[in-house]
Amino acid sequence: MDSQIFQVIDEMEEYISNCKGKFMSSTEIICNRDKMEEFLRDLRRKAPEEIDKCRKIIARQEAIYSDAKVRAQKLLDDSAAQSENLVSQNEIMKRAYAQADEVVALAQKQAQNTVDSAIVEANEYRNGAAQYMEDVMVYLENFFAASSKEINDNYTKLLNSINSYAERIHEDHLSLHQEESEEIPAETAAPTTDEQ
Repeated sequence: MDSQIFQVIDEMEEYISNCKGKFMSSTEIICNRDKMEEFLRDLRRKAPEEIDKCRKIIARQEAIYSDAKVRAQKLLDDSAAQSENLVSQNEIMKRAYAQADEVVALAQKQAQNTVDSAIVEANEYRNGAAQYMEDVMVYLENFFAASSKEINDNYTKLLNSINSYAERIHEDHLSLHQEESEEIPAETAAPTTDEQ
C-alpha cells in the first residue's frame, strides 16, 4: 500500500543521511531547522489523508459485502421464480420439483460462496488497514520518542558545556584578581642600599 507518510519519512531519512557531521562527533549532525520543521508539517498534513484512505478502503469492503448479498438474494429470487414457473406446469410437475430443488440448492451454494468470499475479502481489507495504521503509529511514536531523547541529550550536553566554560572563566577571573592583590606596589617597596 503506497503511503505518503512513509514517503515523507524516507525523504527525512535521506536528508539526515546527507547532513554534515558535527565537528569531533561520530553521532551528531548539523541540520537545517526549517527543513526539519517542513518535514514535520508534511507529516501532520498527510496523516489525516492516510486515515481517510483507510476509511475509504473499509467503506469499499463494506460495499463489496453489500453487493455480494444483493447478488446472492437475486440468485435466490431468480431460482424461486424459476421453480414456481416449473411447478405451475402440471404435465411436468415431478420434474419441475426436482429441477427447482436443484436450482435452489445451486443458487444457495453460489450465494453462500459469494457471501463467504466477500466476507474473507472484507476481513482482509479491514485487517490490512488496521495493521497498516498500527505500523504507522508505532513507527511515528518510536521516531518522535527517539528524536525527543536525542534533542534533550544534546541540549543537556550543550548546557553542561556552557556551565563548564562559565565556571572556568569565573575561576580565571578570580585568579587574576588574586594575583593583582599579591603584587607589591613600587612606591612602598623597601629602599635600596644606595638610597640609604
